[in-house]
Amino acid sequence: MLQHKGTSDVTELKVRSANGPDKSAHLQQLHDEIDKLALLVNEAKRQSDRIQAAADALGDDVLVNFGDGMLASASANDKRTRLRKTDS
Repeated sequence: MLQHKGTSDVTELKVRSANGPDKSAHLQQLHDEIDKLALLVNEAKRQSDRIQAAADALGDDVLVNFGDGMLASASANDKRTRLRKTDS
């Protein structure tokens, strides 16, 4: 607040009260915005955790299915190799 030596107490009171509610309202608005942002961050984290869990489950499923396929292919290759050795 700007004060001049010639400012009366009444004028100072009017200026102070005029700035007080505006500043308070602005601070309240900022506080409300911070609360909203905190809620959004929490929701984003929750969604991120859900996405990560789904990705992990999909990855595990792919590894299990791919692993089974690899085992079946390896087993078939071993059988072919053994058959070739016995034919020779």
